Formats: sequence, structure tokens, C-alpha cells
Amino acid sequence: MAKNLIATLAFLYLAFLSPLAAESADNTNFKITPTARALFDAAAYLPEDSLFKPGVAVPDVRVGVKATFGSFEARADISYRFGKLYPADIYLQWNINESSRLKGGYFIHQFGLQSATGAASKISMEEPMAQTALGESSRLLGAMYLYENPRVLFAGSAYAQTEAMTRHANELGRTGVGALARFLWHPLTSEGLIFHIGTSALIQTASFGGDTDNPVSTFKASFPTKVSSVSCVKAEVDHVRSVFKVAPEALWGHGRFAAEAQFFFLNVARKEGLGSFQGLGCYALGRVLLNRGARYSYSPWVGYLATPAPRSWEIAAGYSYTDLNDSGAGVYGGKANSATLTMNYYINRYITWRVNYSYTDRPAAPGLPSRHANIFQTRIQFLF
Repeated sequence: MAKNLIATLAFLYLAFLSPLAAESADNTNFKITPTARALFDAAAYLPEDSLFKPGVAVPDVRVGVKATFGSFEARADISYRFGKLYPADIYLQWNINESSRLKGGYFIHQFGLQSATGAASKISMEEPMAQTALGESSRLLGAMYLYENPRVLFAGSAYAQTEAMTRHANELGRTGVGALARFLWHPLTSEGLIFHIGTSALIQTASFGGDTDNPVSTFKASFPTKVSSVSCVKAEVDHVRSVFKVAPEALWGHGRFAAEAQFFFLNVARKEGLGSFQGLGCYALGRVLLNRGARYSYSPWVGYLATPAPRSWEIAAGYSYTDLNDSGAGVYGGKANSATLTMNYYINRYITWRVNYSYTDRPAAPGLPSRHANIFQTRIQFLF
């Protein structure tokens, strides 16, 4: 019974709130707004070879609708990527009062700094590789409670494994479940004077794909480009019993300067006496607004910097380290070092232009050859 509880939690939550939402809609103004997003990329690579080919791509086109009615919000988006349709954000949110919110459905839950922004808002064009491999960037079917006041932010979630949205329970064999939480102390949140420190933690069962005797979890990240799809690090861990992650973070902003950093630790407990697998990673990003008099502002409900004002020019530089090699567990997923430099121009509220250079190096590991790439890319995106 316990293994099914979290998997159905979001549906129970939505069913409970539906009559309340209907009653609210009868007594308040109902507003519905279309949403859309599109990313247009071009890239070139050095060295150019059979895997890295220059070209252009549209890595994401998204259309949807959002609605507000009284203290409720709802959203449903569909994404088109490289010839396939995928569900994107699908949720209902209840704004309980000035300090509390409850959200249920299919969405990205708060786990660290990068969970606060979607793909179209990554200041380094692609999220740091450590976040991709060791963070929690996938949408999950579940429910999240948020509490925010001038000093703290707390986000707590219960969820089912990602595949519960796209596969039937009998196809999975069992449904993996988990819980995560993010806690921030943010004493400084005024425009131009920002500081927070905190941590995220996650615990979950194995995720299943039909084989309940030997569940396998995969932790991976590609080279930071969408025009060519090239795997960089990938650890496949078998006989999984449970997964634990912890990710402390810090964010600072003063005037037109800002910096963020996050560390990741992963431990995968395994069955049949097999040694646990451990992974490590970290990243740091610095950013500066070039406009005279510009200042960064803070979004307290997501615990991150707000998108800069229209006509802002920004430079962002960062470094990411990922280690998915664990000799004790006999798993060699590879290491990666990646440095990036990005120019962002926020043309208006809806259109952003990004120009990015990154260098990524993967040293050789057992069964994995060394590889490096210089990536030159640009993106035009619109979002409304």
C-alpha cells in the first residue's frame, strides 16, 4: 500500500481541490492565457568529427495554457522536441495564503538552484553538467508544499518516479516513490542586496522499468549543446535498493554582480551485498549586468535571481565538475570538467539572445575513451 501512496497523491490532491476550484470560479473572475516557448540554436565544434557536427536545431517548442481563478492557478503545456511530443508542466496550484502554497501534478520540484528555472532561462544556455547528472531536473508526478517568509523558504515534495507519467503501473512492475525537500535561509532579498544559503535532500526507492528483481538507475549528462547530442558521462547502477542525494547551495548578489554555487553528493544503496555507488559534483557561476545602474533582484518563492529587465546585457562565466567513477562499486561512468562563458541580451520581456562558448574535457576511464570539445553556439528564444 505504501508504495502506491505517493504515486496517487497528486491525483487525490487534484480531485480534492477540483470542487473548491469550481466554487471559486463561480465567485471570482476567471482568466485564461495562452503560453508558448521556442528555442532556435546554431552551433559549431572543435574538433569536428563524426559525433560533433555543426548545424542548427529547434530543441524545444512548447505551447499551452494557464488559468487563474480566485486563489487557484492551473497550467498545461505540451512540448515538441526533435519529432516527438512530450508532456511538460501540468499542474494545479492552490495559493493558500501569503505564506503557503500547495501544488500538485507533473512539474519540476525544487531541488537546488537550477530547479528554479526552466530550460529557456538557463543563464549559461545549458544547465551545469553536475546538475544534469546529479541534481533533479526531471518533471515528477507528485505534490509540493511551499512556505515562504522574509527569512526562510521551505519546499517539501512527495512524488512517483518519472516514468509513472508515460508508462502504466503494470508495465513498470512496481512504482518507485520518493520525497525531497529544500530549505533556504534568505535574510537579504532586496533589489541589489541578495544572499541565501541552504540545502536540498532527496530519498527515494529504486525506479522500476519492468524488472523488479534488478532495478537499474542511470545518472548521465551530455556535452552542453543541443545541436549535436553526444553523451559525456553515464553511470548505470544495477540492483538498486535506494537513492540518496544532498546538495548544499549558496547565492549572493550585490548591485549588478552575482554568484552562485552548489555541491552534489549521491549515494546509491544496492542489494545482494553489492557495494554502494557514490557520485560527486559541483558548479559555480558568476554573472554581471553590463548596464550602468542595473541591479539584480530576487524571486523569493523559487529561491533564485529574477530574470533581468528588458534591454539588459549580461555576462556569465562558470565551471562544473562531475565524477561518476566509483572503483569500490565497480562502476565507471566518467569524470567531466566543463568551463563556460555566455553573453545574454534580454531584448524585451519575451525575447532573449544568448551567445555561448564552452570547453568540456572527459579524461579516460575504464571502458571510456578521453574526449574533449570546444563548443560555439548561439540561441534566440521567445517565451510568453
